[in-house]
Amino acid sequence: MNETTTTGCILRWLAGVATALLAGHAGGVWAADYPSRPLAIVVPAATGGPTDILARLVAEGMSRQLQQTVIVENTPGGGGTIALRRVARAEPDGHTLVLANVGMLAATPTLHNDLQYDALTDLVALASVADSPMVLSVKNDLPVANLAEFADYVRANAGKLNYGSAGVGSGTHLGGILVNTALGVDVQPIHYRGGGQAITDVMAGHIDYMIESATTAVASVGSKRVKGLAVLSESRMSTLPDVPSSAEAGFPDLNFDIWNMLLAPAATPPDRIETLSGALVALLSEPDFVDQLSQLGLILPPSAHRSAQGAADLLRDDTRKWRRILTDAGLAVN
Repeated sequence: MNETTTTGCILRWLAGVATALLAGHAGGVWAADYPSRPLAIVVPAATGGPTDILARLVAEGMSRQLQQTVIVENTPGGGGTIALRRVARAEPDGHTLVLANVGMLAATPTLHNDLQYDALTDLVALASVADSPMVLSVKNDLPVANLAEFADYVRANAGKLNYGSAGVGSGTHLGGILVNTALGVDVQPIHYRGGGQAITDVMAGHIDYMIESATTAVASVGSKRVKGLAVLSESRMSTLPDVPSSAEAGFPDLNFDIWNMLLAPAATPPDRIETLSGALVALLSEPDFVDQLSQLGLILPPSAHRSAQGAADLLRDDTRKWRRILTDAGLAVN
C-alpha cells in the first residue's frame, strides 16, 4: 500500500469517527433538551372529578421527576373522545399527554361509530398509574342492607330501578353493566355529564344506586349520605373499612377496578417515551405518592402494568374484553 493510499484510508477513518462523535453529541443534546417547555396532561373530564384529582397528583409528581412544569388541561365531553382525539392528533414531541381510564380507552371503541382515532394505533401507553376499586352505593332509603339483599331486591324490581352513570362508556356505566350481567337483570342507566352529578342524585334519592369510584365513595359513604354495600373487589379498602368486599359478600366474580393510564401520541420518539415512562416508574415508587393515592382510595397498579409495554398489553387485552362484554349485552354499535 503506497503512502497516498494509506493517507486516504486514515482520512476516511477519521471522518467516520468524527461523524459518529457528532451524531452521538447531537443525540445527547437532543435528549438533554427534553422536555424543553411545560408539558400538558389533557384530562377527558371536568375539574374536581376523580380523573382530574388523579391527573393533578400525577402532574405534580412528574414535575418533580422531569424538573419541568406539568399542567393539567381539562377537556370534558363525548365520553372522553374529544380529549383523546385531540392528543392523538397533537404534535408527537412528548409535550402533550392524556390521562384516561379503562372506559374511555377500552370500551368507547365498541360504543361509538366514528371516533376519528384508534387508541391502539394513534396513542402509545406510558404506564398505568393508579387503579380505583369501585363501590356499590345505594340511596339511603333503598330497603336493602347488604349485597345479597340488594341482589334479591333488584331481581324483583329491575324494571322500576335505575342507576347513575358519568356518561356512556364511563367506569360507572361499565360497573352497572357488570352488575346487570352478574344478577341477570337489565336495569337502565341515567347518564350524567359527570360522576359528581350522579352521586349527588343518589344522595338526594332521585336515583337508586351507582357503581362509584372509591375516590368519591370515601366522601359519600363516609358521610353516610349513601349506603355503601360492597367494594367490588376481593378485599376491603382501608379507607372504607366497614364496607365488605363483594367476595366476602358471596359474589367472588363481581370484581371491577378502574385503571388509569397515561399516554402520548403514537409517533412520539422512542427516547422521549422512555424518559416519560421512566419518570412515571420513579414516581410510582415514591412512598409519599403511594400514600397520597391511598388517601384518595386508589391503589398502585400491578407492577407489570407500570411499564410502557405492560400498559400497552393491558389496553389491548381490555379492549378485546370489553368488546366481548358489550356485544353480549347488546350495546355494541360497530
